[in-house]
Amino acid sequence: MEEHDLIASAWTWAGAAPLTDRVRAVADAGFVGLALSLDDLHEVRATTGFAELRRVLDDAGVVWVQLGTLDHWWHADAGPVDAEAHRGVVLEAAASLRAWQVVARADTTVPGTTPAAMTDAWDRLAAQADGVGAQLVLEPEPWSNLPTVERASRFVAHGHPNGALLVDTVHALRGGSTLASLRQGVDPSRLAAVELSDGLLHTPVGMTLAEEAREARHLPGVGAWDLVGFIRTMRALGHDGPWGVEVRTPAHRALPLADALRTAAAATRAVLDAADAQGTAAAPAMPTTPAPTSAVDFGHPDEVSAMPLPPFPVRSGRHGAAPTVHVEGTGPVRPG
Repeated sequence: MEEHDLIASAWTWAGAAPLTDRVRAVADAGFVGLALSLDDLHEVRATTGFAELRRVLDDAGVVWVQLGTLDHWWHADAGPVDAEAHRGVVLEAAASLRAWQVVARADTTVPGTTPAAMTDAWDRLAAQADGVGAQLVLEPEPWSNLPTVERASRFVAHGHPNGALLVDTVHALRGGSTLASLRQGVDPSRLAAVELSDGLLHTPVGMTLAEEAREARHLPGVGAWDLVGFIRTMRALGHDGPWGVEVRTPAHRALPLADALRTAAAATRAVLDAADAQGTAAAPAMPTTPAPTSAVDFGHPDEVSAMPLPPFPVRSGRHGAAPTVHVEGTGPVRPG
């Protein structure tokens, strides 16, 4: 089996312990990357400073660093005051920490901004990230104005070449994507990051999709989703790692941090090893027939799909590599 680089998402290694202790726990569990939240970044800038944090990361063997998640970046000068503060601390940290990526989200407000109205701001932010040596990645969410991975892929494909796509399993599958629609709708040249977690066959009763994403992200391999097929689909699109890991359940948070991180790393490596193996995947297959256009496209006259061809040359990644739609046909829940 090949070696897999794993990144601990900000929530996977969140806790009350000092940040330096948590960084070491991440490394001790076998992760070689981590995501730093906005709260982490503001705390570090106000206390130890980014140069000291970079030393801690180097000592721990942390190679991949993600920062974010940035919100309200499309408002230019009229946005919330804290949006500019967040942008400033992220860009400063990216330069000092030699960050791999800056993560941004789409508009989750109602009625929200049209994607077409966000393109200039996206290009500016991508250029700013490029200026400090980081790649900008968009993480689409089903409750945002870019609710599907396929639409978000088109959005970034029409923009600055330093702008790319992050595909998260929860957001992709709860947004209505199938393995087939991901193969057909994701621009391989803009696929830059993947986050893994597992889920139940249906969103838990009484939860919104956003609440599920915050409270019901299960360990890879213990839910109902075909993560082996998902991983193979991402690889077919050209992704060769690292792999983000985001686990967020009350039971997981109740574990001591070191145990929670070791469990998350081991579960993820087991699924990645299964995807490496030859033969038929052990998990029940996700739908393999093309999804109806309406299931993943949600066309809108202001949508960026109507925009002209990108004014920027397409290049490969320079660092290595809203309606709710029910996802059907995932098969029975596997025993945990």
